Amino acid sequence: MKNKIVSTVLAMFFAFSLMAQDGAFKVLSVKGDNALEKNGEYVNLGPGMQLPKNAKLMVGEAGVVQVTNSSNQTFTFNKPGIYTMDDVAGSFKADNTSIAQRYLAYVMEEMQGSSSSRTANLALTGSVERSLNKSVINLFSPESTYIINKTTMFKWETKKEVAEYEVVVTNLFDEPVISEKVKGTSAKIDLSKIALEEEGIYKLRVADASNPSVNSGDLILRSPSKEEIALIEKDLGELSKDADENSPIYHAVMAKFYKVNGLYVDAVSHYEKAVALAPNSKMIRMEYETFLKQAGVRE
Repeated sequence: MKNKIVSTVLAMFFAFSLMAQDGAFKVLSVKGDNALEKNGEYVNLGPGMQLPKNAKLMVGEAGVVQVTNSSNQTFTFNKPGIYTMDDVAGSFKADNTSIAQRYLAYVMEEMQGSSSSRTANLALTGSVERSLNKSVINLFSPESTYIINKTTMFKWETKKEVAEYEVVVTNLFDEPVISEKVKGTSAKIDLSKIALEEEGIYKLRVADASNPSVNSGDLILRSPSKEEIALIEKDLGELSKDADENSPIYHAVMAKFYKVNGLYVDAVSHYEKAVALAPNSKMIRMEYETFLKQAGVRE
């Protein structure tokens, strides 16, 4: 009988430990913009919600969140930022790096369906006119994209099996200036091989190396003006201060940044990395799918 009581007590203690672990904090009250990252998704907070250890608590402008722990200590978060609920002692510090700030704005806008700022979903230039989505080889971009990075990754998908692809970059006179053969559905092209003049225009095409008639059609590559490049590089310099190549947050923000600036192929590279690092994030996947639909890649 004694052993049975001990076993019951131990079982109850174990269950309580698991409960405490799963819900290290409980929400008492909320106000303004706020969100909880849960299994890669983002949800609005509400009184009574359990916040597991290591959960990401996001507080926007004018947002206030009050929580309590298992010791009945109360904590109030009233400064914008991203907080990780991993300190039961209550020494919480907001992540307010430039990346975190932009990501916070990105999350809040996505949850509210806002389209008022530069980080909101924008229609892609050229997506309406694009007719390449019926091609056998389909590049992940609208019909034109700005190029700023000398080494750029291009990605595509195909409706038939292709053993080897040929990626060709031509000038406006249809003279090949770069030609490379690759296997797989992506290629890193070194554009430093050509002189990308200010506001210059080139064309890129991906074709079946054994049958050039099976191809993607032309993707227009545009070089921004000096003024545009200066503005983009200024923002990139700010973002690179907090760069973390292992963070899906970083790549989600960079994808947004490149998308808004019309650098669509660079946006794709960061969307791919963000999805790979956070495969359970429905929000990031949804944002990527929206981009591909706007670009004419998806129906």
